[in-house]
Amino acid sequence: MSALDAGFLLGDGLFESLRAREGAPYLLDRHLARLLSAAEEMEFEAMPPAEVLAEQVRRTLERAALPDAYVRVTITRGSGATALAAPVGGPTVVIAALPAPARPAGGIVATLLGPPGERGGKAKSTSRQRAVLARREVVKRGAGEGLYVSEEGHVLEGVSSNVFVVHDGVMLTPPAEDCLPGITRGRVLELARDAAISAVEAPLDSATLMAAAEVFVTNAVQGLRRVVAVDGTRLDVSPDGVVATLMALYEADRRVMARV
Repeated sequence: MSALDAGFLLGDGLFESLRAREGAPYLLDRHLARLLSAAEEMEFEAMPPAEVLAEQVRRTLERAALPDAYVRVTITRGSGATALAAPVGGPTVVIAALPAPARPAGGIVATLLGPPGERGGKAKSTSRQRAVLARREVVKRGAGEGLYVSEEGHVLEGVSSNVFVVHDGVMLTPPAEDCLPGITRGRVLELARDAAISAVEAPLDSATLMAAAEVFVTNAVQGLRRVVAVDGTRLDVSPDGVVATLMALYEADRRVMARV
């Protein structure tokens, strides 16, 4: 990659992360649709079509030959940038396939953070310095994920995840205007509704989080992770129920996609 690439110099890029099982990328079409929509919004020029990107992802996975892979598709505005002037020519495309991280056994501990600061809309920007600093704070606190809380006391999202709770028999997740609505978040809502699990997108306050029967977070790389404690307070959560059901449905869905 050029030292004058806009992604390196300016953080002027976009990315999508996803999992692949036995060489089959899970929900790839949805990830690429979001990536291309963001690229259009950010006025990237000469973007390759979704079909070309999908073929490049599959070729990368074929060469990697990993049974369970983490895939990242990164696109920058291109090379030749000077100051804030846009580079001339097409974008830079980098596709990487790495061994998928293991999911922590027994759930994770979460910590509450302040508001996330200014967001870049619904695009997944490579300008991730705020998230890097937030992740460092999470690690310092000995937690597995940080949950952003607004000044009004609403739980918004994780540093790299969406958050769900089960309270009074209803599965609740913050609305899209309060978070970056992940691809996995959307699929989990679909799976829940198909299984007749009551699911609502509505503001989530921290008191409801702490009193919930079940709490979990989702992202495309690690799937569903149960939250068992927040800031040293153990949650009195059920080990079975909705989360166990959704974990099974999600893994079954990934297996089906791998056979398609």
